[in-house]
Amino acid sequence: MKHKIWILRIVLIVLIVGWMFLIFDFSADDGLESQTLSDKITIKVVHIIKPSYDSLPSSEQKAFFNKVSFVVRKIGHFGEYGLLGLLVTGFLLTFEGIRKLKKRYIYFYATLWCVLYALTDEMHQLFVKGRSAKIGDVFVDMFGGLVAAVILVAIWKKISKRKNYEKV
Repeated sequence: MKHKIWILRIVLIVLIVGWMFLIFDFSADDGLESQTLSDKITIKVVHIIKPSYDSLPSSEQKAFFNKVSFVVRKIGHFGEYGLLGLLVTGFLLTFEGIRKLKKRYIYFYATLWCVLYALTDEMHQLFVKGRSAKIGDVFVDMFGGLVAAVILVAIWKKISKRKNYEKV
């Protein structure tokens, strides 16, 4: 059993580091590249939300597009760090001693990891052409990591209770 736990830990470490590199790579895109990718996603979302988008006057199109673009970008941040929070929480749950801690500590450590990485990510963007650091993005990232941690711990607790119940 210990062998399987070590394999799981190694896999999770590789996934965590790989995902962090991918986030870093997204942040390394200059402002134009980042905006172009975001715009491609936004235009698809815009057409799903408002099929009549193309028939709107250009000023209304631009206003609607900008609103949706803002939300799409924030959801991107939330999702990136949600996955990071999920992976870190999964890693923490492989340690018996940590699982016995109150769940708020698991949330705290996973969220702290996400916040620290988000801060370094935003600092990294200061050195990328056309990009800037936004404290608001750090908060969105933090919330994404926290929500993922809460969901995973809740699922883990439910599964653990079911396993303990079946043993009786």
